[in-house]
Amino acid sequence: MTTIEAVTSASPQSEPEVLSVGMSEASRLSRRGKLVLVAVVVALLAGLTVWRFWPARAPLFSLSDLQGVYAGYDGTNGASVIDRRGSSEQDGYILPSACQPLFEATVLNRAPQEALDGVGTFWELNSSAVSLFTFRFADVAEADREFSRLVTVLDNCEQARVEVHAPPASRGLLTRTPMAPDSDPAQIGYVLTTNSGIKLAVHVLAFSNTVSWQFRYEPVPGSYLPLTAQRVMDSLVDQMRAVQDLQR
Repeated sequence: MTTIEAVTSASPQSEPEVLSVGMSEASRLSRRGKLVLVAVVVALLAGLTVWRFWPARAPLFSLSDLQGVYAGYDGTNGASVIDRRGSSEQDGYILPSACQPLFEATVLNRAPQEALDGVGTFWELNSSAVSLFTFRFADVAEADREFSRLVTVLDNCEQARVEVHAPPASRGLLTRTPMAPDSDPAQIGYVLTTNSGIKLAVHVLAFSNTVSWQFRYEPVPGSYLPLTAQRVMDSLVDQMRAVQDLQR
């Protein structure tokens, strides 16, 4: 009888499986990476905070807004809308012609080419007269261009002998009215003074998408004192800012 012996060989013992939880060593963020992540988060939070509290851009003026601005003025005939199509230009001209833009909107009653419409009023004060009016433009850039144009003309015409060939006909020396340094909003002023002392004083300011003029006819001798005119313009700016605040 043949005997068959079974031979068994010992197999190596299997290693137990180990379950790892979390990131492996290779995928863990380095210390530098963590710092970068924190910096990015902080920057995002700071940006959101700035955006939240950044002042909103002031709204542009509509015609009804301007009417609201002038509702507080008690002029001789109240405030009226200036319609480019319905306004009549004054016949006349200014010499030298290079200085004419300084008197187009006032003496010659000619609206700026880019103006849409406007609102104005005036006062009769004994022998003097004061008109105040504001033209509205499509945007701030157009208003700034009109104001910059006048600034350039004034720079070239300051101390020039100017002749006004339109009512009130005048000729005299054109001088600049001192403004407060770094005035806000931007403003300019100038006066044409005749030999007899008659003064044609103009004050101009740009605000948002508007440009405003104050024109004063003062047929009295003596030096021109701009304090009253400046107070009128300051009042106008206060009115405009109040109306803007209501639109925010």
